[in-house]
Amino acid sequence: METQLEIKGLRFNDFDQQVCVMANVIKDNLSYWTTLFIDMTCLNGLINVLQRQNPQVTILDEIKSITYLDFTEYELELDDTFNTKCSLEELKGKNREVKLIRA
Repeated sequence: METQLEIKGLRFNDFDQQVCVMANVIKDNLSYWTTLFIDMTCLNGLINVLQRQNPQVTILDEIKSITYLDFTEYELELDDTFNTKCSLEELKGKNREVKLIRA
């Protein structure tokens, strides 16, 4: 079985080139919470995957923004009403590196 991610949230800003993805990693009978950092270039693909899985909701309308003096921070929180499972390959795209942080 391939590794599946149940995405619970995204956080990024217009000052950084990385997107913070909060997710539950599921593989066989093992699951754990983690934070992943993906490249900003993968964000559009990830939003497209989430939109295809949830056609009843516009994902872009769910993104909240907070404007600070020098940058804007964006946050997307996904609860249990959203279908947010995707594979690790869908998340990172082809031939891209994902940094996984475990606590």
